[in-house]
Amino acid sequence: MFRVPGKKTSARSAKPVRGVKGGTSSSIIPIRGTQSDLPVKFSPNGGAIPGDRIVGILEPGEGITIYPIQSSALEKFDNQSERWLDVRWDIDENNTRRFPARLYLTVINEPGTLAGIAEVVANNDGNIQNLVMETPDADFTQMQMDVDVWDLSHLNRIIRQLSKKPVVNKIERITN
Repeated sequence: MFRVPGKKTSARSAKPVRGVKGGTSSSIIPIRGTQSDLPVKFSPNGGAIPGDRIVGILEPGEGITIYPIQSSALEKFDNQSERWLDVRWDIDENNTRRFPARLYLTVINEPGTLAGIAEVVANNDGNIQNLVMETPDADFTQMQMDVDVWDLSHLNRIIRQLSKKPVVNKIERITN
């Protein structure tokens, strides 16, 4: 059965690292506040998308991993402030790259439900990258869906339109 990660209720604040120049990383997507000689990657399973408040975690020997600030995965770094980097998006308005966002949905199990959900995503220029479904009972289906989006406003538009569908009982973004 799917487990939706618990939401972190306390606010996080990234501790800036002194001596780190604002610039771009060697990754495809520029992030301000990273050291140019370190590779940058995004956290797996519901990573950051442009528009999210983000934080970088220095991974010794690997580079910097970018997390959305509300990610529950950051809890394991709470006592390691020396690894936290204050970073920001530095994305061009003409960006052509999409970012994966993970959604968790509980929907009514009836014919056409999946087609209606796919239609909303497609009509909003999103792309379903991965979908895992489980039917715990005859009435409802749980879905974990990875959707490629341009940025946070694009994702929010898709979520709003999905939530208006009568078959959607619950929808939330997973950021861990």
